[in-house]
Amino acid sequence: MRSATPLFFALVLSTPSLVLAHGSMTTPPSRVYTCAQGNIENPTDPACKAATQAAGTQQFYDWMSINQANANSNHTAVVPDGKLCGGGNPTFRGLDLARADWQATPIAPDANGRFEFVFRGTAPHATKDWIFYVTREGWDPNQPLRWADLYEFCRLGNVALSSGGVYRLNCPLPQSRGRHVIYNVWQRSDSTEAFYTCVDVVFPGGSTSWVDEGPVTGQNALATGTTVTLRLFNAAGNDVERIEHVVAAGQGAAAEWPYQFALAVNARSQRARVGRLDGAGNIDPVRAASGNRVYTRSADNLNHQIDIRAPDTGVQPPVAAISASATTVTGAGSVTLSATGSSNPSNAALTYNWRIVSGTGTLSSTNAATTTLQLAAPPQDQTVTVAVTVSNSGGSDDESVAIAHRASGGGTYDYVYPAGIGSYVPGTTIVKGSDGLRYRCRPFPEGQWCNIDSAFHYAPGTGANWQDAWVRL
Repeated sequence: MRSATPLFFALVLSTPSLVLAHGSMTTPPSRVYTCAQGNIENPTDPACKAATQAAGTQQFYDWMSINQANANSNHTAVVPDGKLCGGGNPTFRGLDLARADWQATPIAPDANGRFEFVFRGTAPHATKDWIFYVTREGWDPNQPLRWADLYEFCRLGNVALSSGGVYRLNCPLPQSRGRHVIYNVWQRSDSTEAFYTCVDVVFPGGSTSWVDEGPVTGQNALATGTTVTLRLFNAAGNDVERIEHVVAAGQGAAAEWPYQFALAVNARSQRARVGRLDGAGNIDPVRAASGNRVYTRSADNLNHQIDIRAPDTGVQPPVAAISASATTVTGAGSVTLSATGSSNPSNAALTYNWRIVSGTGTLSSTNAATTTLQLAAPPQDQTVTVAVTVSNSGGSDDESVAIAHRASGGGTYDYVYPAGIGSYVPGTTIVKGSDGLRYRCRPFPEGQWCNIDSAFHYAPGTGANWQDAWVRL
């Protein structure tokens, strides 16, 4: 490999790196681009200042580099809930702050109901797809952004780079109203790498009157006579409204009782609605085990709780418990999970409902007392959370367990970092990092960063900018 010139090294070590960057939305401006256009070292914008206090200034010098090197279209797997705006990259964690004062840009559709987004490509790449999401009506900007808060409204293929080094992305705009976040994903086709962008916007029509409080999920059928209660609380924790619904005969199926409950709430509540919110602001119940959500009036600032009380049969509900054969797995493997230790005071017949709450894996059974969690070797560390609902005729109880799933660090390597630095070959050299995992130096030109002797920035797996130089194996 040709060695870099002294001038090259001087620039790298004295100024934040912009050479191997990639891009961000400029029309409307993304959250990170907006902050980068101000005084990065001493921001006056309150949200940008808070982001700097949380994560430093490097995130704004690197405004074009919110990426995941091994996304490969598995975006929900590599970018966790609450970390979407930073792309799951800790360097950009300041962008994930849940605030209502991020600078938002008014946007409106043209005569054809469309809008041209402009993405500045500082380092163009071959494209698999551009995906646009928008927050749902009732989304709360003061809560961490989740994938469940979004729905896709536009997907484009390999759009050609326009003059000026920008991508012009023409999409139909959703019929949203008021303040929202548009979330953009740019997936490369020549690499597994993807880039992530949050754009704060204001659609015509003012602010929405409803806040999405969460789902009503019919995980199990309910016995006739079961009481389902919606409780609404104010900021002090006091009850302000209670709506009770008693399940009638023939209406206890998992897809039916949430629908009947929603009808009851919508007929009697002065402060809440249950159902599915459409683009026109209507909230209508749906017959489904999932799909109905609780909405409260935004001006009321309420919290909610749904209580389910089984009919008095003299049977005490169980207390769920999970035992796991392991709580840490490296690479591919499996974990046996058992709920046989759940207490059952009345010795009544029990049913089980297993589900994966977060992370990626498969369950051998969802309705047996014991199940096996199968785990494929992950591209990077993840936490897989599995929950079980244990039920009898007297009620139900939930329990969950978190499994730490580690990427495998096995295999051969050329050096233990930082030994050999200065002689690493882009695209070829494999080193063992301080975390015990293996990393390959990125191909040229990104691979130039591998040989820079700055562990703070480029130590594989731990440096602030390690993903610019290395690929975890």
